[in-house]
This record gives sequence, structure tokens and C-alpha cells, in this order.
Amino acid sequence: MRQDAETMAAHKGRADHEADPRFAYAWTLAPSGRPDRPLLIAVHGSDREYLPTRDAFDRLAMLQDMHVLAPLFPADVTRAGYGDGYKFLREPGIDYVALLESMVATFRARFGLGGHKTFLFGFSGGAQFAQRYALVAASRLSGAVFAAPGGVTLLDTELPWWPGVGDIEKAIGRPLDRNGLAKLPIHLIIGENDSDQGLVERGPEHPDYSPYSNIAGANRHQRIEALKASLEISGLQPGFERLRGVGHELGPLAEAASRTIQNWL
Repeated sequence: MRQDAETMAAHKGRADHEADPRFAYAWTLAPSGRPDRPLLIAVHGSDREYLPTRDAFDRLAMLQDMHVLAPLFPADVTRAGYGDGYKFLREPGIDYVALLESMVATFRARFGLGGHKTFLFGFSGGAQFAQRYALVAASRLSGAVFAAPGGVTLLDTELPWWPGVGDIEKAIGRPLDRNGLAKLPIHLIIGENDSDQGLVERGPEHPDYSPYSNIAGANRHQRIEALKASLEISGLQPGFERLRGVGHELGPLAEAASRTIQNWL
């Protein structure tokens, strides 16, 4: 076990993003060093704990010989006290879809990595980002796991962005990737004892306020179930896990996500 830990530590690093140093990313390289191994993008929650988010997949990286990339999307980038922009893919002057893709391209170029399979994981606020990123960029992914999102976007064209996708292209400048979604393996996870820790309710004064914000339900359990139903109505077949005895915790959710990704591989 100690040798495995030392091996993983030797393959880890972090850097400011060259294209925009306000942001950063951390990585774990596949133990073999081979450039053609799969990549997992692991996105932090509102706590910005991007290094623990990366490290939560050490065992997966070791077992499957995978690369792991964990972006850091800081709060207070464009205004003091505001940290939700990445969850909704945009804030003034920042396109988080383009930003993530720039990070991935920079990371691949830094280590001469190929464009093999790419998986996406998000926890809590990161699951909001991951779900909405998949809506517009599913074709770039080989699978996506959304763990305990505090809010969800339903595949409902009658609802405006962000509770739904009715005006998604007008709202964020990107169309819904329907063809990609139809082929994308999706897995949803939540802890049985998730007590809505850190769940944010946004009033009319908030930049991301929507009068439809609670249409998917009042808590994480109702919302992830509504997302599952919405995906199924749209013809998708998401996996779903409710983890017994688990609260709003990264570790057990990342372990469950790792099992799913191993099955996909």
C-alpha cells in the first residue's frame, strides 16, 4: 500500500492555467506513463477542494491506469462573494465550457497525451457543472457521473434555462447536444443520509435566480430523482444509486463512481 501511495504521489502535480492564471488544475498521471490511457475529469463542489477531489480517484487511476484531471474554479473571479458561475457554465466574460476544454487541451499538450476516452465526474456543485456541461458537450465524453447535485437542469424544452433547456442556446450560446446525449452513459449517485448540507436557495437578487428553481423538488433527493425521470422521458437510461448510510460526502460517492467507470471500461 505504501509503495502504491508513493507511486501515485510521483505522478501528481498542479499548475495555474496558462491561458488564464485565475484558474488552475491538478492532475494524476496514469502509473504506466502511457499517453493513450483514459482520462477522468473530476470537478469539485462549492468548497473548491479540488486536490481531495483528484485524490479520491487514486485507486481508480491505479487499477485502470488512468489519468485524472481536477480543475479549480475559484470563487470571487468576477465579483466579490460570487462562487456559482461555474455551476451554470457562464458568468460575465467567462465561458466555463471553453475554459474546461482549454484546460484539457493544455494538460494533454503538457504531457503529450492522446485523445482517448474521457469521463466526467462532478460532486455537489461540481455535479451541477458536470450535468450542464454534458448537456452541451456530451459528444466529447465517454461517460458521466453526477453525484449529489444541489440543483439540476431538466431536459424540458418548456422550461427556460437553467431549470430547463427551452432557451439554452440563447442563454449560454451553445445548443443542446441531443445526439451526444443519446449515446452517453450517465450514472446518478446520492447518499441515503444526504441532509441537504450546503444547499443554496437563490433569491430574486441573485445573478442565477429563477422562479422555477424548485420545480425539480425541494431537496437533493427529489431533484436527482426528477433528473432521472427527465432523462428517462427523453429516452435515456441513466444508472442510479442511493448509498446506504452515506451523507453528503465526497469519498463514498467517488468510490461508487469509480466502480461505475470501471464497469464502463
